[in-house]
Amino acid sequence: MTTGGQLPVVVGIDGSEESMKALAYAVAEARRHDCKLVLAHAVPEVVPMTPMLPLVGSETLEETGRRILRVAHRSADQLAERSLDIEETMRIGSRVHFMVQLSDQARTVVLGHRRRSAVQRVLTASTTSGVALRAHCPVVCVPADWEPTSPHSCVLVGVEDVDHPGEPLETAFSTAARRRSRLTVLHAWKLPSPYDDIITARTHGEEWQREASRRLEQSMADLRLRYPEVHVEADIRHEPPAAALVEASARADLMLVGRHSRGAPLGFYLGSVTRTLIRETHCPVEVVPIHHAAEGEDAATLRLTTTGS
Repeated sequence: MTTGGQLPVVVGIDGSEESMKALAYAVAEARRHDCKLVLAHAVPEVVPMTPMLPLVGSETLEETGRRILRVAHRSADQLAERSLDIEETMRIGSRVHFMVQLSDQARTVVLGHRRRSAVQRVLTASTTSGVALRAHCPVVCVPADWEPTSPHSCVLVGVEDVDHPGEPLETAFSTAARRRSRLTVLHAWKLPSPYDDIITARTHGEEWQREASRRLEQSMADLRLRYPEVHVEADIRHEPPAAALVEASARADLMLVGRHSRGAPLGFYLGSVTRTLIRETHCPVEVVPIHHAAEGEDAATLRLTTTGS
């Protein structure tokens, strides 16, 4: 699936309007990296059966899948506006498993995200969240209402740990350089206890802001030297992280967040903030796997030394 050593961009195609939004993003990404675009369609093994929906054989579903891929291929050719190496692939089975398997030899996996009600989220699993949780490469989730025609020339990255921002920050710098966009680095904090949060904000809020800004600047120092052409703005907020990132996403073309590879029973963890962003953000979200090196036991916590503590 590689061309000239370049890993491809893989996009999930199911014929929906959401997948066509993902296709538009994937075509632009393949052009930026000058790499192959892979159109992937999973044929369901099981389909619902009701009096209004008679039994449909797998052969018919495969024919439908091939037609969906042909239509997407033509659309990709039109969107590319120049020659683009495009490959089609189809498999019977789980969408999540198929996309995760393809991610092992992909630069990026791109998926359209369908907005669902709270009841629908309880009753049905999300393909985007399932793939973002398990993929071996970054996964871009494109919201249903995203439009590529109004660029903001801004890449946004959410940083949880200002001392060890890791892969998401490095990826954000390289992405902003490639897109010739400015970069906003956002760190938001709010204590879980309302009482503690109010007291801490009043007594040590300004010191927390200054210390977080100083440590974030230290973490970005080498990347600033490597990417001097990228204009960087650090945004430190005393707000719930998800709310701050959703609000900032309205002025960005792409948001990057990290996915932890430890701390969960199965080795992967997709936090509540990331899940919220996939559901509610205004721009595409790129979920970047974080591979942790050995750290001190308190490395993941922003520690502040305050008078009298």
